[in-house]
Amino acid sequence: MSTTALGLSLLWPGRVLLAECDPMGRRVLPGFMADRMRESAGPGLLGLAMAVEVGQEAAIPLKEYVVPIVDDGHVELLHGVRDPRHGTRLAPVWRRLAEALTAWDGDVIADLGRVGGADTPTELLKAADAVVMILKPTLAQVDAANPRLDTLKGLVGEHVTLGLGLIVDGPYRAAEVERALDVPVLAELPSSPVDARVLSDGARPRLTFRTSLLVRSLEHLGRRLHTAVGSSDSMGSSARSRAARSKPLAEAGAHE
Repeated sequence: MSTTALGLSLLWPGRVLLAECDPMGRRVLPGFMADRMRESAGPGLLGLAMAVEVGQEAAIPLKEYVVPIVDDGHVELLHGVRDPRHGTRLAPVWRRLAEALTAWDGDVIADLGRVGGADTPTELLKAADAVVMILKPTLAQVDAANPRLDTLKGLVGEHVTLGLGLIVDGPYRAAEVERALDVPVLAELPSSPVDARVLSDGARPRLTFRTSLLVRSLEHLGRRLHTAVGSSDSMGSSARSRAARSKPLAEAGAHE
């Protein structure tokens, strides 16, 4: 999920904030950003949670906790917790963070990790303009996705786009997954480990990376989400276009 969220952010048609909200830990700083950071990453989400503990009713100064991913400031990052044991400190921050992300000047893509457990940031899902679940077309992952999608349907609003991002690495076709889960596949993403490692681990890109099927598929998904979120706003969505997914765009998963 983190690879997809980062790829969408880097290719998003507009200013965007990538918020790592997976209670199980961050991926961007020790991966893609490992050799790209030119300044301190700051305290990130954990620092934000600690600030909320101290001033429970004060406005969250979100801008103080984000760092640029690219030099022009087009893409920014709120990095997640390093130690999953700190995930227990995040529960009080989700409601306040959802309010701050909704008010953010720009779009937001929130990586929520694997959803369905007690630590799922449901407040971010409720605030979403669109929610995308990333999975592979295997029996195990489709089976795991089913109850989680039922939960998501009960959390998101009627004008929220709920869809699947299908990593093409399994025996079933997109149409079969759609029928089994009764949720549309918004995009099929190739299983391309060499290109994916550019995003997940900061590996050196191949000369063909920019025109690779992975990049083109992520661009297609981003355009589709951007259009869907704009449509939901015109129908009276409670929040402005926020980088698809959880008003924050909300990218979730049903697998490890």
